[in-house]
Amino acid sequence: MKLATIQLAAAAGLLAVLASGPATASDELGEAATNPVSNLVQFRLQNQFSASNYNAGDWGNAAIVQTVIPLPSIAKRFDSLKGIVTRATLPYVSTPKLDGAGRRHGMGDTNFLAFAVPEAAPKRTVWGIGPALNIPTGGDSRFTGSGSWWAGPAAVVMVQPRKGLQVGALVFHQWDVYDIRSDASDVSTTFIQPILTQHFDKGWYISLPDTPQNYDWKSNDWTLNLGGVLGRVFPVLGRPMQIFGGVYYNPEDNDVPAAEWTIKLQLGWLFPR
Repeated sequence: MKLATIQLAAAAGLLAVLASGPATASDELGEAATNPVSNLVQFRLQNQFSASNYNAGDWGNAAIVQTVIPLPSIAKRFDSLKGIVTRATLPYVSTPKLDGAGRRHGMGDTNFLAFAVPEAAPKRTVWGIGPALNIPTGGDSRFTGSGSWWAGPAAVVMVQPRKGLQVGALVFHQWDVYDIRSDASDVSTTFIQPILTQHFDKGWYISLPDTPQNYDWKSNDWTLNLGGVLGRVFPVLGRPMQIFGGVYYNPEDNDVPAAEWTIKLQLGWLFPR
C-alpha cells in the first residue's frame, strides 16, 4: 500500500499546484490542449496507477510518455487539408502480482495515431481520419507487451456547440497483422474515447477520461474506464502547461488480469506556434 499512499499524496500535491497557479493562459490555448487534432505541439508525462485489479494481486502501474506533434509542412502540400496531427504513447509497465509469475516490469507497446484534418467541416466542427498502429516495443515479453503488430483505421470528430464546451468521440479499431511472438493472441478490438469537456475561467476544465473504452470482438468483452478528470491549463515557470488528475472505474471482471480502480496524473508541456 506504500505506492498507493505515494500516489494519493501526489494527487493532493497536484491539486495544490492546480489551485495556486497564475491564470494567464488564454481560453483558446486551454481548448486547443483538449482538442485531439489541434495544431499544438505537446509533450506529456503521465502516470496510470491501478489501485486494485481483477484476478491479480496488489497494484499495477504504467509510466507513460506521450507526444502530440502536428506536421504542418506535410499538410501544406495538400490544398484540402487543414493539418496532420500525430499522437504517440509509450508506457513503461509494472504489472500486478500474477499467479506463478509475480510482478513484472518492462516497456509496453507503443500506440501511434495519425489524423489528416480536412479543411471542409461544418461550423464549430473538426474531424480527422487516419491509421492506428500498435508497435510491439514490449518485445517478446508475455507480461508487458502484446507480441504483435496491430493496425487499423482511426477517426475523430469534435463539435463546439458553445464557448468552452467540446463534444465528440475518438474511435479506432485494430487487428493483429504480424506476430513477433509465436503465442501472441489474435486481436480484433475497438477503442472508443468519448469527448465531453467543459472549460471554465482561469484555465480550469472537467472532462471524461482520456482513456478509451475497449471492446474485444474475440472474447466479446468490454473493458471500461468510467470516471472524470479535473484539469487546468496555466503557465508554470513561464511555460504553458496542462495538468490534470483523474479517477476511473472499470466494472467489467472478465476473468483476466485487469484494472478495477485507476488513478491517472499528467504533467503536459504546451508549445504554441
